[in-house]
Amino acid sequence: MATYLTNAFSLNMLKPEAFGKQGNAVLIITPLSSFDEAKRWLGQGFISAVGHQSTAELLSQILGLPVEANRIQVSLGPGDRAVVFQLLERLPEGKVLGREELEQLQFKLFLVTVMM
Repeated sequence: MATYLTNAFSLNMLKPEAFGKQGNAVLIITPLSSFDEAKRWLGQGFISAVGHQSTAELLSQILGLPVEANRIQVSLGPGDRAVVFQLLERLPEGKVLGREELEQLQFKLFLVTVMM
């Protein structure tokens, strides 16, 4: 069972075994109400899959945890979960934001759990 911190979520992140014998994946997506709640999920250890340095720096500051920029492919299987930092607006094609720009945007945090 692994816990990831990501700055996006896609169905491509699900391993084939996440779909079970009947071909269905069951996800529980829970909005997190605070950074403290996110920190509780991440406090036992996590794999950073935050792809941009500025986002990693902002999350490090907000969460009070070291978050490294780590552009990796995430593969979630049964029992795995991801804390997702989700911007609430779509950025223009190819736009990479600096930390100051990120701080001005609205965002939410979600916990995505792949059920067994």
